[in-house]
Amino acid sequence: MSVLLDTCALLALAGGELPRGAAAALRQSPEAYVSVVTPWEVAIKVGGGKLRLMAPTIEWFLGMTERYDLREVPLEAAVACAAAALPPLHRDPFDRIIVALAQARGLTVLTSDENIRKYPGVTTLW
Repeated sequence: MSVLLDTCALLALAGGELPRGAAAALRQSPEAYVSVVTPWEVAIKVGGGKLRLMAPTIEWFLGMTERYDLREVPLEAAVACAAAALPPLHRDPFDRIIVALAQARGLTVLTSDENIRKYPGVTTLW
C-alpha cells in the first residue's frame, strides 16, 4: 500500500506526533508521496502566523522529503480539474487536491481529517 501524506500528517511526522498506525504504514509503504500543494499550504500557515518553523518553508519541506524518502508529486491539470469537480464535502482546496490525487493514483491518505474519508474511492488511515 503506497501512501500520500496530507499536510497535517507531514506536520505530525515533523513533530514526532504521527500516530503509531500511520507511522507503521509509512515505514512499510513501498512508496510514500507528498503533494506539491503541501508546502504551499504550510507556507500560508507560516505567513499567517499559525505555524512556526525553524527554517524557511522550502528548506523545511525539502529536508522532510529527503529525511523520510517522500516522493514529491506535481500538480497535474487533470488532478486539478478532478479536484474542482468533486462533490462539495470539503471546502479546503488543498485537501480536495489530496483527494483527487489519491483517487487518481490509488493511494491511501495518511490524515486526521474526517472530511477526506467521506469521499468515495479514497482510503484513509489515521
